[in-house]
Amino acid sequence: MTGDLWWVPSAILLAFVVLGVTLVVASARRRRRDREQAEAAVVAERARAAAISLVRADDQVGAATDELGFAVAQFGEAATRDFAAALELSRRQLRDAFALQQKLDDSVPDTESERRRWTEQIIALAAEATTRLAEQDRAFTARRGRERDAPLLLEQLTRRVDRVTDRVAAGAASIDRLRLSYAHSALAAFSGNVAEARTALGQAKQATDAAAAHLAAVHGYPIGDELSAAELGLFHAGKLLDAIETGEDQLHIGYATLSAALDSADAEISEARTLRDGHEESVAAADLNRVITAADAIVAELRHPSRVSDPAADLARLREVLDGLDVTRSEARNQQLRLDNARAALAGALLAARSQGTVTRGFISANPGRVGAEARTRLAESERLVALAEAEADPVTALDAARRAMTLATDADALARYDARFA
Repeated sequence: MTGDLWWVPSAILLAFVVLGVTLVVASARRRRRDREQAEAAVVAERARAAAISLVRADDQVGAATDELGFAVAQFGEAATRDFAAALELSRRQLRDAFALQQKLDDSVPDTESERRRWTEQIIALAAEATTRLAEQDRAFTARRGRERDAPLLLEQLTRRVDRVTDRVAAGAASIDRLRLSYAHSALAAFSGNVAEARTALGQAKQATDAAAAHLAAVHGYPIGDELSAAELGLFHAGKLLDAIETGEDQLHIGYATLSAALDSADAEISEARTLRDGHEESVAAADLNRVITAADAIVAELRHPSRVSDPAADLARLREVLDGLDVTRSEARNQQLRLDNARAALAGALLAARSQGTVTRGFISANPGRVGAEARTRLAESERLVALAEAEADPVTALDAARRAMTLATDADALARYDARFA
């Protein structure tokens, strides 16, 4: 019987395989169905969003049409030209959006790709149209609020015109006062601001006068443009006058800085004179005298009581001449330090050379006939260099001679002892 059931294991295995394949296929179908349902839900949601956007845009265009009529009646066609252009563009976009919706609603079959693309275009067109009209609506709502408060705003602007008029006069007086102490180049950045501020103030005054005349002639007359022109003129005038005040402060600070720099220059020049008067090298002293003279001349010029100043330019000139003084002074210090160091080392070098020469001369004298000419020649040259070093005024040159004398005396001693040993 066992032989008759040989196929059972294979059948069981086949059943498992079939079951596995069935489960896999079922799972794949379920996932595909879920994905399709999700996509369909998204498409349906976007379609609802497109419909809502169309309704909102259509309502917005209708409201904007009425609003434009009111605006034209209140402000005139010139003031509402941008509003009219925005409304016409939004109408065209709305017509395009309705045309796409009609293609979605008709009986002509559409692909899924087309439906998705047209739906997104409808949403985008409707959004642009409503956003544009909402901006115009906000602008004219703000303008109506401004017109409603126009009498109060005009009164405030009129007071500002008076205050700026006083500031212009003060600015002109400041420029005249500054010209007594400062050069034209120092005032160049803002000397023309008074004239420009007067022009801007005149434009503001003209605008406020026109607004007042319109209100006096027609109650509720729209004067927003005149108020805006007045505000712009006053703003420009204020900025120009602020620059004068800032410039004056900067000039005074610069002049104080220059005065402190001149005091510091006096100290530096005095230090350079002390170094010059005590310097041992005539060339270094002459160089110091040259830069001291140049610095003195600049300081005297900048301090002249009748001179008008440009603090920035004057500081630059002073700094340049003091930089030259500083370089020359540093070089002179280094040269003097070199002399001082040489003089300090000279005494020891001469003592060492003399001592070595005395020892060598004593050895030669103690060994007559046994020391050759070479050792005696070097000793004689050493003694000559010692004499030169003692007579030399330049301590650097003297130190060099003393050191060479020491070397020669040492060589002479070595040669003398060699000769005496093998004589």
